[in-house]
Amino acid sequence: MDIHVFAPTDLEEMENWLLERLGQYLPDQQEPVDPHRELGQYGLDSTAVVAFAADVADRLAISVDPTAAWDHPTIAQLAKYLLAAYEELPREAA
Repeated sequence: MDIHVFAPTDLEEMENWLLERLGQYLPDQQEPVDPHRELGQYGLDSTAVVAFAADVADRLAISVDPTAAWDHPTIAQLAKYLLAAYEELPREAA
């Protein structure tokens, strides 16, 4: 399977990307996902949250603890956390 790594440049981009990714785990969701609403309110069970965290980790090419979704329970909070973690990674010289 070919996975394209996502390289966010700012908080808004990270948040929008997470909203898009989360939408794939909520196929019956008719309304847009609110970035300030807790993920548990969308009916995600622990299996879905672990899968979502693994997907995000693969796409960002970073380690994401599945408990991050509980520690940072909204997309807005999770985006801040993930962007900070992503920005701390060493970068290769271009």
